[in-house]
Amino acid sequence: MSFSQSVKEEIFKNLKKVKGCCATAFLTAVLKSIGSLCVDSDGYGFSAESDNGDLLEFCSYLAQTHFGLESVTYEIRSSHDLPDKSVKYVCKFNVELGKKLGLVHFEKDFVRIVDVPKLNLNSNCCKRAFMQALFLSCGSVTVPQSEDMFEESKHSNYHLELRFVNEQFAKFVAESFDFLQFRQTERKNVTVLYIKDSEKIADFFVFVNAVNAKFHLEDIIIKRSYRNTANRQRNCIDSNIDKTVAAGSKQVVAIEKIRRHNKFQTLPQQLKEVAEARLENPEANLSELAAVLGISKSGVNHRLTKLLEIAADLPD
Repeated sequence: MSFSQSVKEEIFKNLKKVKGCCATAFLTAVLKSIGSLCVDSDGYGFSAESDNGDLLEFCSYLAQTHFGLESVTYEIRSSHDLPDKSVKYVCKFNVELGKKLGLVHFEKDFVRIVDVPKLNLNSNCCKRAFMQALFLSCGSVTVPQSEDMFEESKHSNYHLELRFVNEQFAKFVAESFDFLQFRQTERKNVTVLYIKDSEKIADFFVFVNAVNAKFHLEDIIIKRSYRNTANRQRNCIDSNIDKTVAAGSKQVVAIEKIRRHNKFQTLPQQLKEVAEARLENPEANLSELAAVLGISKSGVNHRLTKLLEIAADLPD
């Protein structure tokens, strides 16, 4: 089971007894995100399609319990009829549900779906039910998995999104839930609202009552933080080692040049001692050379710098 599926399962399990106002919000979100008008021998109706049969069954329950609509039928498409061999569930609702939810507009014999529903989302319970339904219907989320959690990447690997075929409805959602700070993009004629910040995704999980998903995400964030800190420390150490080795090599070359020009014996005793210590410890840092010579690190640095200056004045 993917992380996205586990989040949806948790949300669905935590759905409490739904009040009438919340049933309206929940059904509106489902039918606006994955529903469409259909026409058959009985006239107009609503058809909602999903790979989540439990979600559609729950919608049927809400329609019957809160709106008295029992004429709901289910169809299961054979997995062999679909390119990805998956199973899709289709739930058909009487058009009266659309009328009661304010989702359809009648013009003589013509019926159309309204772009933006007239829905009251002032109460927190309705807001939560609406967003739960949206995520269950058209949402997904990805986070770093265990095998790539510690890989270096230019991307955050955290991504939560809601996909809409109606741009105006997507704008309505973004404005109604501005506190979730969705960003918007277009992808293959689909409007996508998305969040890539891990902490904001965690806040989203709390809002839709998926607390276990939030804990799992925070565990990933902590592990990645520790790993990133360790990587930075290691890179810093490696960089310092590289600088030490490079500096030591440059100093050894300078000392050898002084010897080639027979200038070594003319050096002051303090410079001779530092030069010999460097030749014996070509990869040692200043602190290690200072410990060997029993002098300060600044003293070692000053004397090595002097040796470099002497070598620089000699012909190649």
